[in-house]
Amino acid sequence: MENLEKKKRKINGKLIFNLSILVIALGLLAFFCFSDDGLVDLVKSSENGFHWGFMALAVGGMLGDLFLDAWLIYLFTRASCKGYPMRAAMKSGMVGHFYSAITPFQSGGQPMQVYLMAQQGVDAGIATSALVQKFLVYQSCLVVYSAVALLFRFSFFSGALGGAVGTLSIIGFLTQAAVIFLILLFSFSRSVTEKVLTWFCSFLFKIRLLRDYESALEGWMTQLDYFHQSNQELFRQKKLLAVTVALTFAQQTSLFLVPYFVYRAFFLQGASAVDMVFAQGFVTMVSSMVPLPGASVASEGTFYLFFSIFFSQETIKSAILVWRTITYYGVIFLTAPFSGITRRMKKNGAQKAA
Repeated sequence: MENLEKKKRKINGKLIFNLSILVIALGLLAFFCFSDDGLVDLVKSSENGFHWGFMALAVGGMLGDLFLDAWLIYLFTRASCKGYPMRAAMKSGMVGHFYSAITPFQSGGQPMQVYLMAQQGVDAGIATSALVQKFLVYQSCLVVYSAVALLFRFSFFSGALGGAVGTLSIIGFLTQAAVIFLILLFSFSRSVTEKVLTWFCSFLFKIRLLRDYESALEGWMTQLDYFHQSNQELFRQKKLLAVTVALTFAQQTSLFLVPYFVYRAFFLQGASAVDMVFAQGFVTMVSSMVPLPGASVASEGTFYLFFSIFFSQETIKSAILVWRTITYYGVIFLTAPFSGITRRMKKNGAQKAA
């Protein structure tokens, strides 16, 4: 009875949290649509509507991000699993984007991708290693992007927006850099990783979340061996590393150009595309620190801060709505059908077990 009550409280808490996020998201959509100088006012006052060519480019930037993400999954997985097809990588990419969009810190994407790839015939260790390698390259490229932005355009943004925004950008950069440092440490320092895993396993055993300490630790160490070997192999494959780094920079640039295309779709001009790409890099850095699905509120808020330099007060709300619709709600809409793949697989697995 006590366990049932605890389960109910857990379910109720999760339900309340999810409903709260949904209400906030819908509230923001309504605000950017119907408030003064919102999208509705912009459409009413505009004689020419939007420049649909640039709007198509904005959507294309988002699609480019999805395609290049799948291509990277394909390349990293094919390095160890030669028969892995691009079609399977596309499905994995779509599933990853969907579950990343609806979970805090994008934490649900990779576990669901590992599960799906295992169902596609990829060893779970290979799938995990491929996705971690991809994440390592992505984060490294993002840190480089951010470092270049801080080095060349920090004074421009901090001068235009104030010191507090500059501080936020530095904190975001340091957070991203710390993630890279930890991944590299875990990838190449076996002694440190073993100590961390042993401590973590012992901790879980003490709080009774782990029943068989020895078996669990042995399994983790086996996966750790493969993890270290595959990451070291990545750095030995210079061609693969160079290609994936180039594609990752292209992927990030494709997505970071969306605000510029939205800007031009509003018949605005004069702002530098490079500055707007760097501004989107700052938005990504800062908003990624917020543990909410899609970094809700933080994404919209940081976009307003950084892009108020380029958009007028009459267009900034509409720009946020269009940008967010393309890069977040649009992604959920496109990838949601693929989430059913994992549900069907779970159902089939349960039927086989029965």
